[in-house]
Amino acid sequence: MDVKIDLLNEDLEEIYMEQPKGFVAQVCLMLIIGGDDKMIRSTKDMLKSKFDMKDMGLSYVILGIKITRTQNSLVLSQTHYVDKILEKFYKGDTSITKTPSDTSQHLSKNKRG
Repeated sequence: MDVKIDLLNEDLEEIYMEQPKGFVAQVCLMLIIGGDDKMIRSTKDMLKSKFDMKDMGLSYVILGIKITRTQNSLVLSQTHYVDKILEKFYKGDTSITKTPSDTSQHLSKNKRG
């Protein structure tokens, strides 16, 4: 759901500005998830009655999190985002390892005095 809302918490001098043609600003995005379609529709209708909103349909990515729907679950994943960050900032080997830590490393308890 796209919620159109303006917030101001300060007195301002008059400011005049003009947005470039075609400028679009997303003010607030909301994700509504639930197992009951009737309850989701009711929630959307209630919010639309209070705010100027537009239903954007199903979400596939939000805040870098990929959403995959199965018959009875949602799977959240950031692997595509991690790959994108590695590609952009890390120029070394980014191949997958079988374990995230060294299996030969022995850990000991932290002794507090």
